Order: sequence, then C-alpha cells, then structure tokens
Amino acid sequence: MTHSPGPWWFTATEEEGYYVAGAGDKELTNLISREDARLIAAAPETAAERDRLRTLNDGLVVALDQTRQKSKMVQAINSELVDAIEGVLHHQIYGTSTRYRAALQHCRAVLARARGTA
Repeated sequence: MTHSPGPWWFTATEEEGYYVAGAGDKELTNLISREDARLIAAAPETAAERDRLRTLNDGLVVALDQTRQKSKMVQAINSELVDAIEGVLHHQIYGTSTRYRAALQHCRAVLARARGTA
C-alpha cells in the first residue's frame, strides 16, 4: 500500500477540528479530532520505523541461526574431545605406550580442529 509522501502534519481549522496535510499543504483527511490527527500525521514516520525494525530483525534472525550452528559444532567438538580425553586416560592407565600416544594424538587433533588450526 502506498501513501502520500511525508512528512505529514496536522493543522487546526476554524470549524473546531483538525485535518492532516502533506506535501503542498494537500489535505489528506476530513475534519477529525486532535488525537486522531496526531496519530495519522505520524503514520509515515511510524511506517519507516517499522521497516527499519523489520530489516534489523532479519539481520538478528540470521545471526541467531549462525550462532545456533556454531553452538552445535562446539557441542560436537566437546563431545569428541571428552571421548578423546577418556581414551587418553584409559590408555594411560591400562594400555601400552603406543596406544597412549595414539590416543593423545587424537586428542591433539580434536583440539586443533576446535581452535581452527587443523
């Protein structure tokens, strides 16, 4: 829906009422109350603010989705890291030094991926 370009303003009349006017002093309403005139006159600015907030909200939704994706990645890496550390501890206690070193290398690889250095 389009409307007359803003800004709009309201003006008192001699007939004890108000009308809303826009570009070129074009009357946009019949006689109305002061409260209605004030509200209608703010319509272009209100619509512009609504559009600005919609755009801002769209950006926030994208950022939230990205944060959720990163959170899932972190959860997966944390789970893998816990498994790797448990493997290191298990092989340190019960395994051979070769298995211990392999488990430790796996743990280091998981950490490198988490840091983004893999």
